[in-house]
Amino acid sequence: MSEFLCKNQSIFSGRKVSVDQAIKLLCRNGINVNREKAEIILDFLYLIARTYKTQKDMIASQSPNPKE
Repeated sequence: MSEFLCKNQSIFSGRKVSVDQAIKLLCRNGINVNREKAEIILDFLYLIARTYKTQKDMIASQSPNPKE
C-alpha cells in the first residue's frame, strides 16, 4: 500500500500540511502514530480532498449556466 502512495506523491506537490504537523495534531487528539503512518494518513486525506475537488468541479461544469 505504501508503494502506491509513494508513487502518487507528485500529484500532491502543493501540500500545506507537513508530516510533523500531522503527527502533532493527531497526538493532541489522542492518536499516537509514527512518521510512516502519519505519511500514509496524509496521503489518504490528500487523495480524498483531490477526489472531492474533482467531483465538485465536474458537477459545476455540468450545471446549466444561468448567465447564458
